[in-house]
Amino acid sequence: MFAKILVGTDGSETAKLAVSHAAHLAAALGSELVVATAHGDRRGRRHPFASPADDPQAAIARALLRDAAQAHGADVRVRAVAVPGPAGEALVELAAREAVDLVVVGNRGMGRAAWAPLSSVPDRVSHRTPVCVLIVDTMDGRPPGYRRILVGTDGSASSERAVEVAVSLAGRLGAEVAAATAGENEGAASAALAPVRSRWPGLATLVAHGPPATALVNLAESGTYDLLVVGSRGFAGPRRLLGSVPDRVAHEARTSVLIVATAG
Repeated sequence: MFAKILVGTDGSETAKLAVSHAAHLAAALGSELVVATAHGDRRGRRHPFASPADDPQAAIARALLRDAAQAHGADVRVRAVAVPGPAGEALVELAAREAVDLVVVGNRGMGRAAWAPLSSVPDRVSHRTPVCVLIVDTMDGRPPGYRRILVGTDGSASSERAVEVAVSLAGRLGAEVAAATAGENEGAASAALAPVRSRWPGLATLVAHGPPATALVNLAESGTYDLLVVGSRGFAGPRRLLGSVPDRVAHEARTSVLIVATAG
């Protein structure tokens, strides 16, 4: 799973933490790690220097990538790529061009409101990239390593993909994993777990009471889970429906969130 992982860096401490999370996963999964940095003006245009060697932004980008490769190259296969900015659009385009399986970004700039404009890099990437996206909790500074994983499910066939990824990831990382559903009606919520219990009979299952996004976030935080996994169902088209469960979870959770690409 996740044969190729893409992560961006701008040299900040929070970006370095996101790169560390991506490198940790790449090492555990045997993945290729593509580390990218964006440069150029706000529209991604390069300045007309006599040669690329004279471009200070390009020089900074090369230095950032060199640092990332030196920091993690001993543990994983690292390939460094410099692309025209701005960062959000550059990562989306690079993810498609490189055919990556997972994009890793930090949650800096997201705030806690799912209805905020799509101005931050994690917002743009998670809404416009049709592959799995890991939004690392860089704001609270959690180090790499996922010991306890919680995956949300609503009983649908598409959400089973999220459970499948969570279970597989937990097995590769040696982590505990539990599946949870949320809702106001306990009977309906419990029934939503029936397909999961049938397919993964040994998997721990939980019922969270309340609106799905809020209940899942509260359960993840009260249970000290390091990773919350949700399916992308609820995003319209290329994930553009604000206020959906995955969108609210990504904004409100104080833990890392993996949004799994699912159909529907």
